Amino acid sequence: MTSTTTEPAGPAPVHSRRLRRIRAFTGAGLAVAATLALVGVLMEPTPESKATTVTLESVAVTRGDLTEQVRASGTLAYAGMRSIGTPLPGVLTALPDLASVIGAGRELFRVDDQPVVLMHGALPVWRGFASGMEAGTDVLQLEQNLAALGYFTGQPDREFSWQTADAIKAWQMSIGLEVTGTIPVGRIVFAGGDVRVSAINASVGDPSGPALLAVSALGKEVVAALDPSLQSVAVAGAEVTIALPNGSKSTGTISKVGLPKEMEDKSLKIQATVTLNDPSAANDFDNVTVTVGLTQVRSRNVLIVPVLALLAQSGGGYAVDVLEEPGKTRSVPVTLGAFASGNVEVTDGELTEGDNVVVGR
Repeated sequence: MTSTTTEPAGPAPVHSRRLRRIRAFTGAGLAVAATLALVGVLMEPTPESKATTVTLESVAVTRGDLTEQVRASGTLAYAGMRSIGTPLPGVLTALPDLASVIGAGRELFRVDDQPVVLMHGALPVWRGFASGMEAGTDVLQLEQNLAALGYFTGQPDREFSWQTADAIKAWQMSIGLEVTGTIPVGRIVFAGGDVRVSAINASVGDPSGPALLAVSALGKEVVAALDPSLQSVAVAGAEVTIALPNGSKSTGTISKVGLPKEMEDKSLKIQATVTLNDPSAANDFDNVTVTVGLTQVRSRNVLIVPVLALLAQSGGGYAVDVLEEPGKTRSVPVTLGAFASGNVEVTDGELTEGDNVVVGR
């Protein structure tokens, strides 16, 4: 009879226990393990996800005047444009060249082959010069010119004297005029300085008249048409910027401001005359459109922050983030005033001059 001996059961081999543990992770356990493994992979640092320090761009809060640039169109051209002619009867026998410069004592044009001469003076010619005439500023101007030309040897004054008559005779002889010691109306033209011929409005052979030439001063200026609301800004002595046609910029000073007047489009404008601080900046331009910039003060002595620092709040209103230390900010609700040129006035809020507010977040 064959007997079978059964050995008692002992501890399972090590590899069997590991197998049972692995099998135990099937089903829900395996899903949890997979999730944990995925999280571990995602959290593992990679070269592309190295920790970086975020730098916040900030701007200091300032106190001062809140200003804005107001722009207007203007024309850059030679200054002091005016017409010149003569009441002398006759025929034009010579005219100057266009753009020529004519100085004191020089010929403007000729009538019946006799010169009409430019002299310096603010008062225009309104009467002839002769012995026995009443004293006047025009006599003083004439004597000053004759003295500058080397013909009057006395002290210029308002009286027409024998010295005046002698000086006139010497001058007449030098330029080929009949020597009379008197000057009829129209033989000389007074102007504030040397002139530049801007336009010729007649031809040789035409009869003489009151507007034969258009002349200007030698310097250029800008004349801008401004809205009447800018009268408080557009005052004599105010500094302005001038944008030229080639993209460059220059500066100027308002020298004169006119009263409001109606333009062709029925709008009211004030004319402001601007003198260039650097006349050479206009050398390449004449009768061109430019843009004039004036500085207007919206608020004085106020706290100012950039508009880019404002953060809209969910309940309404605005706040700014004040940078307290690198990477750490404090939100400060603010009440706003006027806006101008990318900045805004802060009228209320726990904000002081020198605080750094975050911009561009």
